[in-house]
Amino acid sequence: MTTMTGTIARMYVPTGLPYDVLSQRFESTLGAWHPATALGLIERRAPWPDVEAEAAKIAGTFGLMIIAAINQGQLTSLSGHPKKCRLYLVGNPVIATRILDVDPLAALYVPFRVAIYEADGAGGARISFDRPGSSLATLGNAKIDAIGRQLDEKIDAVV
Repeated sequence: MTTMTGTIARMYVPTGLPYDVLSQRFESTLGAWHPATALGLIERRAPWPDVEAEAAKIAGTFGLMIIAAINQGQLTSLSGHPKKCRLYLVGNPVIATRILDVDPLAALYVPFRVAIYEADGAGGARISFDRPGSSLATLGNAKIDAIGRQLDEKIDAVV
């Protein structure tokens, strides 16, 4: 076993918005990559330019999309302690392939995670994420670091 260490930069962004409003705005700002889209491309053995075109269409202005969303608050609120929190996996399969071609271990970090949650006394809901560039930097590869900085710029623009 090998242990690697590094510093991860985590962002906490109080928005002043109610949780439901923030969730809706975040979801409407980013496109959503549906599993059926990927499955259709895989089943027809689509050429890579077709994948790139589909990703560009879905990713839109910011070049990012929601790969998956998990409403963690729904089930965990059944405990009797209501929670409003969602986890999003955010990325772009075209960007991910550039990273994974260099180091498949980067699958630990792409797509990256974004949390939206209601925080007591925080002035509304928050959006938080580990900066993708700092997570990818733990791999120690300059080529991946450059792509990680681009992802940082993209998520900053979304937020």
